[in-house]
Amino acid sequence: MILISSTVYTIKPIESPGELEDSFTVMSQLRTHLTLDGYRELVAAMRPQGYELYALYADDTIVSLAGIEVRVNLYLEKHVFIHDLVTCANHRSNGYGEMLLHFVHEYARDRGAKYVALESGLARTEAHRFYKEKMDYAITSYSFRKQL
Repeated sequence: MILISSTVYTIKPIESPGELEDSFTVMSQLRTHLTLDGYRELVAAMRPQGYELYALYADDTIVSLAGIEVRVNLYLEKHVFIHDLVTCANHRSNGYGEMLLHFVHEYARDRGAKYVALESGLARTEAHRFYKEKMDYAITSYSFRKQL
């Protein structure tokens, strides 16, 4: 828990169905294609693979979310992959994304990860600037996909 002025900031996992439902308003700003039912189903399917969802609360309001997973592969070895990182549009530019990313970095270190990795859509230029300039992330590759 962090206290800045009179606001209390807390980062905690989203675990209960009620917490997941409360987080949908923020997540839907990033994953605009999802319905609440689809969100519930996909999170339930991802959890057995190690997906964890963390919320940054300002007082009792969710202002930012990070969906993460510890992974191992041949090119990054043990790392934390950020599937989702979003701050509520009404609360952007208040340092919430930075607070949540610092939490993810510490989470990764505590688990022996060598890297934190993420993908970001090409159109999200403000997010790219944030990752590169503010958080010191490097752009190391392109991500490709083919719709089937």
